[in-house]
Amino acid sequence: MPEGRWSDEELLAELAAALRAEEMVPPEVVHAAQAAFLARDLDDELARLAYDSEVDGLAALTRAESASLRALTFVCPALTIELEVTDDALVGQVVPGQEVDIQVRVLSSQDTTVHADEIGGFSIRPIPGHPFYLHCRTADGTSVSTSWITL
Repeated sequence: MPEGRWSDEELLAELAAALRAEEMVPPEVVHAAQAAFLARDLDDELARLAYDSEVDGLAALTRAESASLRALTFVCPALTIELEVTDDALVGQVVPGQEVDIQVRVLSSQDTTVHADEIGGFSIRPIPGHPFYLHCRTADGTSVSTSWITL
């Protein structure tokens, strides 16, 4: 048999092992993956995470210091979404400032909607306890979603 070629028996054994491995994935993991995939609108512009103080700020802190606040910035050509994590809320701003409804899409619970005021300010209470992303549609019809956020 030439090197790199499998016999039919070896190939069938590998396929059987792959099928058994799939059965070992916990159902909640499969459900979460399906929900994450199905939740996206393919027409959305994706606002990528450009800054996370928890990651980017680590180099500036000493062991005795800690960041008092976590800040996240998501960017795309249409707009920027800035978030700060406080003790009891996510406080954010859409830049450029504009009134817009923002859907908070939480992986394992009901979506909620918050309103950004005329300067783009908004708050989300309570802080989602599961992975989530933000979705908004601007007045000109641009649809924007952040990447998934886990706090």
